[in-house]
Order: sequence, then C-alpha cells, then structure tokens
Amino acid sequence: MPLVLQKIIDQSSTLAIWKIEESTTELLNGLANNYFEESHQQRIQQANARHYLASRRILTSLFPEQKIHLWKNEFNKPFLKIAEKPYFVSITHSFDFAAIIISQSTEVSVDMEKIDPRIGRVKHKFLNNIEFSFAGNEKDIHAQTLIWSAKETLYKLYGFKELDFKANLNILPFSVQITGVLSGSIQKENYHKEVPISYFLWDQYFITYSTEQIQSL
Repeated sequence: MPLVLQKIIDQSSTLAIWKIEESTTELLNGLANNYFEESHQQRIQQANARHYLASRRILTSLFPEQKIHLWKNEFNKPFLKIAEKPYFVSITHSFDFAAIIISQSTEVSVDMEKIDPRIGRVKHKFLNNIEFSFAGNEKDIHAQTLIWSAKETLYKLYGFKELDFKANLNILPFSVQITGVLSGSIQKENYHKEVPISYFLWDQYFITYSTEQIQSL
C-alpha cells in the first residue's frame, strides 16, 4: 500500500506514514534500485523485515528518481543522503505502520505508539514521580501512551543512548488533545536541554516528533 499520510512540518521537514499490508517479498520487490544501505541483506533476514522494508519504501516513494543512501553510526542513529545531499532522519514503526521524518535543516526524531491498556503494566518503568502525579491513574492510558512516545522521541533525539527514562527524561503536566505540543527535557550529568515535542492522534496511535537542534553535547 502506498503512503497513508504525508505531513509537511515546515519548508524543509516532512513526516510520512506507511500502512504495511504487503508481504516481505512484495515490499522487497517494490524497493527501487536507487536505494542503498550496507546492512540491507542482513536486515531483510530478520524478524522485523517488513517494518524495515516499509520504512525504506517511504523514502523511495518520496524520492522515486533520486539516489538514496542510509546508514547508522555506532549508536544506531540513522543518517541519510538523497542525491548526495545530507538529510536528518528518524524512523519508527508500530504494529502495521512504519513512519519516517526527514529534514534538510535540523535534527529530527519521531515515534509512533498504539494506544493499548497494557501500558499500565509497565508505567512504573518510565513515569517519574511528577509524571505519575498527573498520569499515573489506571484510566490515564492515553496520557501514559503519549508520555512513553514522547520519551522515545527524546531518546532518539539525544542519540547517544545510556538514558534512564525516569531519571533523565521529563515531561511537564499536560491535558491530552487530538494534537498539541508537550514540554519535555533531557537531563544527564552536566547536560540539560528543553525540548518541545509535537504530537497528534491518528488511527488509534499517537505520533510524537521533534525538530530540535541539540547536537552541541
């Protein structure tokens, strides 16, 4: 299936979502020969091959006639070149969907989480005391899902791993809307960064994303 959503965030940043209905073989056959990734052969043998291929199909759909090169550094952070021009990129997937955000001008991060009551079973692993005070109730499934997704977005934006979701990532109190902006922060040792995190509700999923420059670590 082609793209089900393409959201223009600003003049240089785009977020796109793909609904995965194809088999691994169909996705692989549809991946254009203008796409290159060193770990490609290894990735298509893994259990999450359909998620992997769908996210790459997003890129070849957005840029069908241009050479695309994606690679990851030692922290598993992805980097992208399209027609030899550098882009910032972030990738996510959840159940039957894959999503990508790209930008030519600023670092980006995206996460996608399905609303599921089972998140209540693990809320103690990622909600700190302040977050628990406004989103720790059993009925706060939407808020808990949104906080989890926002913290995943912060984690990817930081890009160096070794972050504790309770101790190093913070979300200020909010009321859940269909779309909005959360106030988040990354704090670790001598590093502190306030980060606005945009979000929207789409087909029983929360999508959170940021276009915040934080590379001066």
